[in-house]
Amino acid sequence: MNNRKYPTSLFIIGFIMNIFFRFFWLFVPAVVLMIVGIFVAPCLYIGLAIFALDVVLSLIEQIKIRNTFLKDSDNPDFQAFQDALSRDGGWTDNLGELLEQKLSEGQNEITADDESEDE
Repeated sequence: MNNRKYPTSLFIIGFIMNIFFRFFWLFVPAVVLMIVGIFVAPCLYIGLAIFALDVVLSLIEQIKIRNTFLKDSDNPDFQAFQDALSRDGGWTDNLGELLEQKLSEGQNEITADDESEDE
């Protein structure tokens, strides 16, 4: 079994992003109903219920993402991504290095293809 760890900060960021953007169709009505709920009590309760559903679904989605990250993969690009996030040091720095490496490899492949076409 691997000893890979999913960064806690990524879990929290992903959870918040899920609340606002992945389940946007729940977040907006919940906020609108809670604002209306200032004046009408039943709307407040309905808005809170919808927001609670949004939070639960966002947490479930983020747990699925975390479990997918922790599983072994056959895809070499995803393995490189997993290793970059799991390595010691800041995950942002490691991810930046991985992206620079992949971009430079892509530029080298484009240059090599152009040179072979010229011949």
